[in-house]
Amino acid sequence: MNPRFLPTDVGGKVVRVVEESGEVVEVIGRCLRIYGKIGRFGLASTFPGGGPNNAALFLSELADLRHAISQVENSLTDFAKVKVGNTELVWTNELATAAELKEMYEDEEMSDEDFLANNKVIGMCAGQWHREGLEYRLYKDPNWDEPDDVGC
Repeated sequence: MNPRFLPTDVGGKVVRVVEESGEVVEVIGRCLRIYGKIGRFGLASTFPGGGPNNAALFLSELADLRHAISQVENSLTDFAKVKVGNTELVWTNELATAAELKEMYEDEEMSDEDFLANNKVIGMCAGQWHREGLEYRLYKDPNWDEPDDVGC
């Protein structure tokens, strides 16, 4: 898509996210179709005339799915915020593993799995760590004075 024609207002950006989300659903449908073929014919099966086998086709669709999901994620990052009192914490690129946060907060007796299960949100002076999958994303106070020091 030509960047000159991308929407600039919030309403247009939301419409764009919805369009991109539709692409994610479409690619998931293709993944499910190939998964069905794998169930019927196996991973190594190919078309009678040759070509990529089902495993290669599935990997290709998974790559398309990762791309489609990343497009939606990139469209949403500017809007992602966490309200805490009168402050809005903003989404950052900063990720940390459970092991890193356990070390930072000196809570290393727990397994990573237990730490993830017991800590959906971890507060700090500069913002909050929010669990996303098996990692944590930092939502940060944009008014925090020390940008390199997210702890206290």
